[in-house]
Amino acid sequence: MQHNPAARNNDRDQTIRDFGEQWTRHTENPDYYGSVELLADIIAPFLTLEDIKDRRCADIGSGTGRIVLMMLAAGAASVTAVEPSRAYDVLVRNTAKAAERVRSLNVTGEALPKDDFDLILSIGVLHHIPEPRPVVKAAYEALRPDGKMLVWLYGHEGNRTYQSIFVPIRFVTRNLPVVVNETLAWLLYPIVLAYATLAGRWPGLPLSNYLANVFMRFPPAERRLVIVDQINPRWARFYKREEAEALLRDAGFKDVKLHHRHGYSWTVCGTK
Repeated sequence: MQHNPAARNNDRDQTIRDFGEQWTRHTENPDYYGSVELLADIIAPFLTLEDIKDRRCADIGSGTGRIVLMMLAAGAASVTAVEPSRAYDVLVRNTAKAAERVRSLNVTGEALPKDDFDLILSIGVLHHIPEPRPVVKAAYEALRPDGKMLVWLYGHEGNRTYQSIFVPIRFVTRNLPVVVNETLAWLLYPIVLAYATLAGRWPGLPLSNYLANVFMRFPPAERRLVIVDQINPRWARFYKREEAEALLRDAGFKDVKLHHRHGYSWTVCGTK
């Protein structure tokens, strides 16, 4: 883990640029990949879609607006969407039809305004921030009393085989342009698809639950995008259980609960 502030800032800024390039090239969120059914899976077992309905919500790290649109489809009264990268323009365009319910901010997460939100989500984002604690603290300050924050993080537990393969690959790919990594994703895709097929037959294999219940339900283009998402960003961290819990607890959240989602990641929920 980086301890040098200058190095952390460089990794943060480069990761923002990486996602800006990625999400301006991949702007759609079709089918299951952008569905409320997937959102329900992500936020379970601590929240349901009913917990979003009629609530004032925020989404930290909105990208193309995928999670924002899910929350709107679940009936959120309003969503404040935070996206610091060039994908902000895509976010605004993708949410234009619901502009009266969406406030988009082209800022980093620690600039989230204090607005007495009922619920704040950050899905697949904090593990790409070298120093995420100021972001979580800002979320805590932005919530109303008894408001909730739910985050989804890469997990260390259940990912050791995956990390042994992809972490060394990332030492190279995280320094490559996204267009090169897209080509690599096409080359890796048949291998991943073959493994996913095997995992469907032998459920005991690593990542079998995720591959069968999430990955293989995506359209082929979005499966390749998932591969790009793994190899392209400059910074990615795999959280151990105690680290994931401390991320919210240290910011002041109470009743912090963790769920080992599909055996490979952490869903963490806390209450102000």
